[in-house]
Amino acid sequence: MQGGALFPTVILVVCVLGVALIAYSRQSQSQVSALDTANKNFYTAFGVYKCDQFIDSLPVGQEVGADAASLKAGAYIESAGIVRWEPQVLSGERRANLQTIFDLYGIEVTNDSIKFPETINNGEVLDESDTKCGDKKASVQVTVWDTSVSSSKVSIADLGNIRLTGNGMAITLAFVAKDVEPPKPTTTADLDLLILNS
Repeated sequence: MQGGALFPTVILVVCVLGVALIAYSRQSQSQVSALDTANKNFYTAFGVYKCDQFIDSLPVGQEVGADAASLKAGAYIESAGIVRWEPQVLSGERRANLQTIFDLYGIEVTNDSIKFPETINNGEVLDESDTKCGDKKASVQVTVWDTSVSSSKVSIADLGNIRLTGNGMAITLAFVAKDVEPPKPTTTADLDLLILNS
């Protein structure tokens, strides 16, 4: 090192700090603060919207729907269209995502299809390749509202990995034509009282 050790040392420090900041941002991005979640329950409104209306056969309790033996702890069907989840459990296991809710209801979701269990919508399969809304082609999407006053965010791929980020979220799994914007689940109105009493 003819020019001295200063330049290589600066480069090394920059690289180490860069790696540390990347690691920190990835950790903090996907986890809810432990102080905020200790011994708490969060509530999420969930609905399935087909073409122009919500499917009204969602189970009203935990014992209906997916096989309970296959479910992990941390999320529960509180009532029809309301899921209660424990962030301290799900975030700790990196499972605070929408797939947890799909598993609760026993709904199989891919980027282009929705398959219901027999207890929901008579086990119907909605597939972009052969199911239409009237005479229009339809697609699978998820619309998320982080709070009752936030704007919506639409996802059309990797739906199971959508993060559950906080209390009072509203999520609509939809099979709709391109020009249709699905509404919030009808159970969104029940969230304020549940959150207040939790």
